[in-house]
Amino acid sequence: MNEFIKAIRERVLVYDGSKGYLLQKMGLGGGECAEEWNLTKKDKVREVYLSYRNAGSDVIQTNTFPGNRCQLEKYGLADKTYEINFEGARLACEVMGSRGFVAASVGPTGRMFEPAGDLTFEEAYNVYKEQIKALADGGVDVINFETFTDLAEMRAALIAARETCDLPVICSMTFEANGKTLMGTDPYTAAVVLKSLGADMVGTNCSLGPEHLLGIIREMSKAGVYLSVKPNAGLPEVVDGKTVYCDITSQFTALVKDYVNAGVRLIGGCCGTTPELIAALKKELAEIEVPPIDYSPALVITSGTKSLCLESGNLSAGYLSSEQDGELADALKSRDLGFIADKALELAAGGYDYIYIDIDSACADAELYARVINEAQGYIREPFILKTENLEALEKALRIYRGKAGVILPEREIENMKNFLAICSRYGSTIIDPKVL
Repeated sequence: MNEFIKAIRERVLVYDGSKGYLLQKMGLGGGECAEEWNLTKKDKVREVYLSYRNAGSDVIQTNTFPGNRCQLEKYGLADKTYEINFEGARLACEVMGSRGFVAASVGPTGRMFEPAGDLTFEEAYNVYKEQIKALADGGVDVINFETFTDLAEMRAALIAARETCDLPVICSMTFEANGKTLMGTDPYTAAVVLKSLGADMVGTNCSLGPEHLLGIIREMSKAGVYLSVKPNAGLPEVVDGKTVYCDITSQFTALVKDYVNAGVRLIGGCCGTTPELIAALKKELAEIEVPPIDYSPALVITSGTKSLCLESGNLSAGYLSSEQDGELADALKSRDLGFIADKALELAAGGYDYIYIDIDSACADAELYARVINEAQGYIREPFILKTENLEALEKALRIYRGKAGVILPEREIENMKNFLAICSRYGSTIIDPKVL
């Protein structure tokens, strides 16, 4: 068993705190790229790592949070993507040695996914694959995706990690004051989707303080997954020209037991937090007994923003079916995605619990099938259930679907049943007996 996975099953690990805040105190300017210091000021980066190790962190993160190609391009450093990430990882591993674990800090691209923006699944996937390869080569123990506001982008990052290395993966989302991500995903839905795709730990960081994040963690805990949490030290203030954060030590340590009881197995700080907070968390955790995680699985499907338990009963379905809709069949044969968008808008306004998609009879093209699913999910918030025996189409569609789709189990024994089941498992889908609906 992986040593990190073994550790979080047995106890709560202490994370580190903010690196950027400490680097700013060491002279990092507002327009500078903190990650470039991995190459130009290694002693300063090493000092930050060492301060958290000495404070009691069981896990320290690399100084690579916005170290992907999209972010580094802003500083004219895209051609140094591998070097910056590799050195950030190597330095952290050098400091930590055998005293704990090193987690690769990986943040979002800063671009929006289609249709709101121009970022596609494959482009995001390739950006993360490049960064993860460098970090893994640098010797990290864990991949930690953090401060993501879009579940679609997090899915692409997680799949890239799973297909690039065999390291454990943490997926940490950022939520607004309304309890949802910027793109409208609630904590439970995020946890269900990420767990189904193979995340070893999910959680939340940044944006809010320890009191607010506790409610988010409690919602995530319903998915039955190991959790991580890293709150901010409140909102910064500028005093005498310097950025100053609140001291949240007393509020945070008072909530540590509640976090642990909710399933948190990795706890630390985000923006504005310091080694002093980490030392206090370490001391507090020494007195807390770690309970087991209790989880009773349910038959759940999700979109990128909504969850649905299929055992609820009395569920209504909207249909995107070429068997039932001749106009849809004609549109598919002529590759008219404009018609698909109009149909999706119609279904989105129907108030259905889920959308049942059955288009095999008019769509043998796997690429087109995936484009239909992608087009439809741009308008529809309800979860999808797919009925198809086209395995190539199924894999392409599930790869870009932003939730945990339902997939109808073929009523007959198809030739490639083993591959059908493997595809559903790879993308965390819920296999549904048609008799259930």
